[in-house]
Amino acid sequence: MSKKRPRERSTVDTHLVEIYEDLASEDEKILLNAAHSLLTEFVHQEKASGEQLNEILRRLIRGLCSSRKAARLGFSVALTEFLVEVFGHNHKHVEGFQNMTELLETLKVQTHVTGSLSGQEERDHQFGRLFGAEAIIKSKILLQPDVPVDIWDHILDIIYELAMKKPWLREECGFILFTSVQLLQKQDTERAQSVIDKLHTNGLSRTSEGVAIWISLYANFPDLRFPSGIWHRETPLNHKEIKRLARILKEAPVTESTDDVAEAKHLQKGAWSSNVHFAWDVILTKLLASEPAIKNSEKSKNVSFSKFWEQCVDDNLFAAASSDERKYWGFQLFQRMITNAPTHLIPYIFSKNFMRCLMNQLASPERYLHRTAERAKKTILARTRSSPDVKPLVLTALLMRPYGDLHFDKITKTKTVESLLAHIDDSTLKHMIPIYDELVLRPGVQDDKAATSTRITVADQLVSAVRNLPAEDTEYDSEPLSLVGVVPMVLTLMVKYAYFDLNDVPEGQNNKPSPPISQASRNMFRSRISSCLTHLTAQSKDRGLVPYHLMLVIRSHEERSESGGLLLVVDDTVREVMKTTHKRMKEITLEIAKTPQDSSWGKHLRSLRLLYSLTFLQVYNEDAEAVSMLEELNDIENVQEGSATLVEVLLSFSSKPSQLFRRLTQQVFAACASFIDEVGLQSMFKVLEAKENLSGQAEMFEQENEEASVSEEDEVEMVDMEDATAGGPEEDGDSSDTGSDGTSESTESDSDANDSELAAFNAKLAQALGTRPGNEDLTAEDSGGSDEDMNSEQMEALDDHLKEVFRERKKVNGKKTEKKDAKETIVNFKCRVLDLLEIYVKQQHGNRLALSLLLPLLQCIRKTTSLLVSSKACNVMREYARVCKSDGVPGIEDTDAIFDLLESVHAEAMKEGSNAYVSAYSQASLLLVKVLVAHDRECFRRVLRIYGDTQEKFFFDANCKVKPAFFTDWQNWFTQARSNSFPA
Repeated sequence: MSKKRPRERSTVDTHLVEIYEDLASEDEKILLNAAHSLLTEFVHQEKASGEQLNEILRRLIRGLCSSRKAARLGFSVALTEFLVEVFGHNHKHVEGFQNMTELLETLKVQTHVTGSLSGQEERDHQFGRLFGAEAIIKSKILLQPDVPVDIWDHILDIIYELAMKKPWLREECGFILFTSVQLLQKQDTERAQSVIDKLHTNGLSRTSEGVAIWISLYANFPDLRFPSGIWHRETPLNHKEIKRLARILKEAPVTESTDDVAEAKHLQKGAWSSNVHFAWDVILTKLLASEPAIKNSEKSKNVSFSKFWEQCVDDNLFAAASSDERKYWGFQLFQRMITNAPTHLIPYIFSKNFMRCLMNQLASPERYLHRTAERAKKTILARTRSSPDVKPLVLTALLMRPYGDLHFDKITKTKTVESLLAHIDDSTLKHMIPIYDELVLRPGVQDDKAATSTRITVADQLVSAVRNLPAEDTEYDSEPLSLVGVVPMVLTLMVKYAYFDLNDVPEGQNNKPSPPISQASRNMFRSRISSCLTHLTAQSKDRGLVPYHLMLVIRSHEERSESGGLLLVVDDTVREVMKTTHKRMKEITLEIAKTPQDSSWGKHLRSLRLLYSLTFLQVYNEDAEAVSMLEELNDIENVQEGSATLVEVLLSFSSKPSQLFRRLTQQVFAACASFIDEVGLQSMFKVLEAKENLSGQAEMFEQENEEASVSEEDEVEMVDMEDATAGGPEEDGDSSDTGSDGTSESTESDSDANDSELAAFNAKLAQALGTRPGNEDLTAEDSGGSDEDMNSEQMEALDDHLKEVFRERKKVNGKKTEKKDAKETIVNFKCRVLDLLEIYVKQQHGNRLALSLLLPLLQCIRKTTSLLVSSKACNVMREYARVCKSDGVPGIEDTDAIFDLLESVHAEAMKEGSNAYVSAYSQASLLLVKVLVAHDRECFRRVLRIYGDTQEKFFFDANCKVKPAFFTDWQNWFTQARSNSFPA
């Protein structure tokens, strides 16, 4: 048996193998550590022999041919640093290590493609050669003074050869050549000349790569011998070369004659790349840098940025006939420019074809480039956030014709403009106001309906902008008020179209609208003014300043002839009233300036000015009652004596369906609450007593209309809760259930009425058709008659009869709608009044007059058929009881009047009502007891007798509907009061 031969000890350096393995790692940290280890352990310490260095070099180049993980990146980094160390200025020659000429041969040999390689392996070797050449150039070892230019030419030949043989590598080759030019110094003229000569020799001058390289060489080495006949004045950026440049950048064949067709096709790339060619960045960077010089030099022949964008990007990539792939490039270029372009060039990139393409792609998620357009939109918003000065330019581009559209958000189904307006500032809005003004004057359409739609959008965007302005831009603090600032500009624009007739402006003037402003548009602008006032008054410390300012704006327009005539036509009497009011408002404003802002009198004056301004605005809004309201206000000598008139005016405003008037009415009422007398309160109680139907509406608003006078059969009469809920089950509910019984019965009554009306209609219709109504006709025997037996005269008569039947049905439906609207009007009016009464009890709960609210509130809760009114009235009662509990009850002088009121409250308590009603009259009763006992403890004896009488009626009288909870609340209060009087 033979002996085994002993295994030879391996000479492989396992540590070096690990380094090569780590160079292919996808972890960047591991990759860089491996490159560092290779240099420090095998090169820096000069331990490696020439043979070892050659092997390391060979292994690094072979590693570039690997497609495993991140091998090319890691080996490329290592090779670049290796070459710097072994061929750099401070290197020491190692015996046996190859020179630079041999280095290039090693690169070619190790990346040589043989016939036995597969297609993938062939591509890997070609990429290895390219990355190796790049590493050699980046190491700058060929740029050392002692290195012959021939070696530089050799590496250029390697790169140009790859670019010509493999079109899909041409862009990468071109980028490496472009990078090499950037590394050249001023003294490297000979090497630069080699780059341009070989570019021309290989026929690559008129390619995207050639353009980028040419521009770089022309900028850094203007004295080179550039090939003649390629570009006009030796630069591709000459304005005469723009069309050819556009075709080159579009990657289309560029030929000068038919002989060049084959060559041009040969130069085309094999596949489309999703990334924009680096030549675009080179050109755009150059244009942005040279734009000021071009702008200031009339002799400059180079193309401007705007011209380049229009012809090479907009007409080239975004043209209607362009492919989606080229449009994708265009979107990438736009994103780069919107991010980096200086402010003054921003308008140029929102070009015609781009805007069309952007809107089309944003409009539908089904579009091929929808997500790309979304990214472009987000980039736009990002630039406006980082550079606020860009925002007005972007808004102008998106909204203004001929390329933008005011309805941009609607067309694209996005909130782009809304987002821009949501963070608008004073300067941006100032820039936009003239643009919006132009859009109102000339919407760009002649159809009245389309023009109205455009004007509505303008007004809505202005309102949105005002609402989104920072608080400091909407605040009015100065006296006298100045007519400067962005908010006055917005109000001025709206006032012009809301209250003045610009349609009568002579032809040829810039402020004549086309098409004319319609009455619907005027009313719309008035509504938007109200919306602005609603927001601005809430923001302002002095809420009367903004409406007063609006009056000054209107007044200033009246005095300017170019504003057109005032739409409001008044007689001498009304004009005199308005003149007196202006004078009064000026006097009040002067008085305000002299009065401390926080004083009680100052608040009253500001509220009075607010009331005057609102009333005056209603005059311009052509409100029929506004003039008489002004006359009443002008007759007030002082606020205290004229409180009844103030209340009437405030009630008039409260009846209007406007958020603005609701808020400002509350503001004025709060300031004047201390001056409200018994007459003023009675005016408010009268509203609470109104019937919630047509007759109540006619009574409240003094409508002398015969149609408002309805018969008892047509009305849903107001009924007491005891009638509405008699015999019904007792409910355990809170205030939200208040009035539910009355509403339910009203609904049932309406349903019965509807059934009766429908039955009557069916009967008339059956009579007209000669059939039996309803199901009767289904079971009736066939009479043998048919429509064919009727002659033409009978058919006409039947047609007239049917028209009459349906006409009557329409009248009935109209009446029902009228009743419903009337109820809603009264209910809303009552709710507004209850809001005012809540303000009153909060401020004036210590005033004896506030006690007069109790009985009207209870009667309102019991009688109303509206849950909302009932709930609000209960809230007022609850709030009154709460503030009196914490701050004390009002003082009185005459106890008899309070005892009478207590007995009236108990009489109300004996009537039917919901649980919420029980809580309300219990709170009212206990409040009066507190008032009496606080005045004199002896009053408690009579209180006991009143409660005893009520309890006696509850036991013996079946019609007494007082709830047990009423006595429970009384007993609890009684027990607590005794404990407080006689503590243990």
